[in-house]
Amino acid sequence: MPIILFAIFIDLLGFGIIVPILPFLTLKYGGDAMVGTALVSIYSLMTFLAGPLWGRLSDRIGRRPALAATFLGSTIAYIALAFSSNLIMLFVARAMSGMMAGNVGIAMAAMSDLTDESNRGRAMGLIGATFGLGFAFGPFIGGLLGSVGGEPNIFLPALAAASFSCTAMFLTARFMPETSKHRSGEDDEESAAETKKPLPHWSVVLKSPGQLALFAMFFITAVGQSICFAITPFWAQATLGWDQVKVGFLLAGVGLCVAAIQSLAIGPLFKKFGELKSLMIGASAHLIGCTILLFGPGTVTTALIAFPLVMSGLTVSFPALNSILSKRADKRLQGTALGFSSGMSALGRVFGPLAGGMAFAGYSANSPFFVVASTGAIAFVWALTEVRRLNGA
Repeated sequence: MPIILFAIFIDLLGFGIIVPILPFLTLKYGGDAMVGTALVSIYSLMTFLAGPLWGRLSDRIGRRPALAATFLGSTIAYIALAFSSNLIMLFVARAMSGMMAGNVGIAMAAMSDLTDESNRGRAMGLIGATFGLGFAFGPFIGGLLGSVGGEPNIFLPALAAASFSCTAMFLTARFMPETSKHRSGEDDEESAAETKKPLPHWSVVLKSPGQLALFAMFFITAVGQSICFAITPFWAQATLGWDQVKVGFLLAGVGLCVAAIQSLAIGPLFKKFGELKSLMIGASAHLIGCTILLFGPGTVTTALIAFPLVMSGLTVSFPALNSILSKRADKRLQGTALGFSSGMSALGRVFGPLAGGMAFAGYSANSPFFVVASTGAIAFVWALTEVRRLNGA
């Protein structure tokens, strides 16, 4: 388990390095907020297309080789990004990176292999904490490296990201144990019997009661989260006059809040209230943050209070939804199910930044956060409905 988390942290560190510099680089090459959010969306579109395929592949060949392959691809994509000198090259490089982002679903499947239902939520929370730490340290490093030379540049941040992904690849290939039982060589009777059975068709993951609505929630919550990440640099620049260094500090602070909640609070929260009620609590915090941001003054204090609440609240959805899904899915299709959930989240991150960019460009800097607030409200209502359905109300 530690090596899986460490490898994902290193990879997310590389991804986080790129986040604060991309919007400013877009402006440097003649683009605007709409083009910048499209640059975020192309990454997510390719993740949506490739995520389920990576998950299915990990069910067939094992988690370790599939995960190592995604890190190798990420390394190549970041090197291509380092040498990008126009918008077209940026789009191609980000599309390549998105194709390799199936490591998220594979890592969740590996954690699911190693845990049972009693501690599944905590394991998903640890992955969420790893994401938070990656987003905390990544933007901080990226903001500093991207300002070397006095103007926004992608060369140093992208090379740093490539080195991190390459390190993750070697760590995975060398130290990660194979977690998929039908690929790990275990010879107990249950594993041997499962190995002889063919994998069920992938469509099985969609046929359980309430499964389609569950997958829709991955899409909806990802819309809200992605708008926040894509629009925050533009909001901070337009409202507060910040540059990429200050934006990096803000995203780092938000990432630390997310990591603290995911690592320290998710386990006890799920144990006391369960995943669905915990999701309702998180959505409530998210809505409070959106209210402060939308109706408070455009000041540094507002940003420092609102953004951690917005992102930390809705980020509870990541471990909650994946824990619920892993419990409902066939054990032989954990990679497929979690790869599909990763793909649905990626699809949300395609539409989220585009919707946020259109609202930002067409209305005001604050308008995208009305959409963000609506995703939290939908998450709350869905979780409440599920609680009542499961209680027979």
